[in-house]
Amino acid sequence: MKESFQATFKERTRHLSFFVLCIGLIFSITLMIPQGSGVMRAIIINPDTYKQADNASWSSISISFIMGFFLPLIGAAFLRNSVQLDRDNGTMDLFLTTKFSRLKYMIGKFASNFCIMFIFWLLILFFSVIETLLKYQLTKFSLIQFFLPFFILLPGLIFVSAITLLTEVIPLLHGRIGTVVLITFLTILYASGTGYQTPNNHLQRIFNVSGSNYLITNIKQSIEQTSDKGLTLLKIIGSTSTNYTGKKELIFLPLKLTTVDLFNMIILILLSFFFVFLASLFLEHNPIKKVKFNLTKSNTKKAKLSSENLAAIYTPLKLLIRSVPSYWILLMILIWIWNFITDYRSFIHLTFPLMFLTAIPLYAELGSAEVKNNVYQWLGTISNAQKKHTFKESVTGVLLSLLLILPSVNKVSITVLITLIFWAIQLPLLAQTLGHYAKSKQPFQVILIVFFYLYLNGAPLLPFDQANLVMLALVYLIIATICLIALRSNLSHKTMS
Repeated sequence: MKESFQATFKERTRHLSFFVLCIGLIFSITLMIPQGSGVMRAIIINPDTYKQADNASWSSISISFIMGFFLPLIGAAFLRNSVQLDRDNGTMDLFLTTKFSRLKYMIGKFASNFCIMFIFWLLILFFSVIETLLKYQLTKFSLIQFFLPFFILLPGLIFVSAITLLTEVIPLLHGRIGTVVLITFLTILYASGTGYQTPNNHLQRIFNVSGSNYLITNIKQSIEQTSDKGLTLLKIIGSTSTNYTGKKELIFLPLKLTTVDLFNMIILILLSFFFVFLASLFLEHNPIKKVKFNLTKSNTKKAKLSSENLAAIYTPLKLLIRSVPSYWILLMILIWIWNFITDYRSFIHLTFPLMFLTAIPLYAELGSAEVKNNVYQWLGTISNAQKKHTFKESVTGVLLSLLLILPSVNKVSITVLITLIFWAIQLPLLAQTLGHYAKSKQPFQVILIVFFYLYLNGAPLLPFDQANLVMLALVYLIIATICLIALRSNLSHKTMS
């Protein structure tokens, strides 16, 4: 157990992606601190009754609400290949030839996952305190009121640390498809628990991974102290057409957890431990057969493939779809057809985002699939093969994006369509660039999920509202240009080395 924990923790924390993610979380706190002005705000509560974000008690509520959604998703994307790492480097095959305790092995993996999530949590808590004090000083600042909303996130982090392991050992959820399924599941859990107009059922209160149910109750209790109107509007990272005419001051009370709340938290933690136990039972007893691209000299001599034959076998398209199950491709096709027949409002708010979210496994393969499978390294032994492959992969990704936005042709104006085309072009280039440099699929997955979360909450990130089209098109072109330069620079570096 100790060896499993230490090996996994060191492997996770030594990579650049871990430090980049930590820095990203620290900088994101600035966006989560509530603002009293602006169109897009971190949190909006009854703006026609209360002054918005005018004291320090708003800060912990806002940050906890947002982190309750993003932190489990970040954890699911970042931690989910803990077991797969041992499969890839051959350690798992070695374990399976010895009498090792599967339960202790899984407990070590679980402890490593939770420690990493706990580091993320500590960073957010520490820098939230600093930024809150810098903005509000000690105005209405209470340690108890500030810390409790963060503590209710811990059971959810334990749950995520466990369920990521369980989904790794269930055969149908191996690979990228399992990550998408897990992220979708966590998103549904979050969405089901954020309704503030109707009470949650017992299951929703138990699987309150984000802690949003406790925060909503706290907001309602705080409003009852100053108004008989109740909670009429709650927006997280969004905007509203309601006028900001409120004059009252809203000071949030310290979070009050009932015995039932504590019991539900204990149940969630016990379920997490049960998932770890189940993961030890589902862990394979024999090595998984897998086809690898071997770079040994003997295989290279036997193959003697020309660059033309190589392109015919390892085309970018095959690299994209090789790890995506056929039923997931079928699901994407059905959603794509749905986009043609749905109305405009459903298109921009439901089917279009859903289509690109289901396409995440394909986009995530760009740039990272050939690196992970050693195809890119082998291409370096053939003159100009890396450059040709990168170009073909870029074209394949762009064609995929253009195909996905095809249903919008008869739904939007020509100016919106042109801007949307620019967005579709930069998306695969960004995925390819991140895949090449990070050598991982997780960064792009997290970025695209956050992108559509912000978009669905009112952020003007896509051109459908026909506002600032020129600015959006310019931003998309700049991103595409930077990605092309980065890809070319990467190729030049590879050639020189």
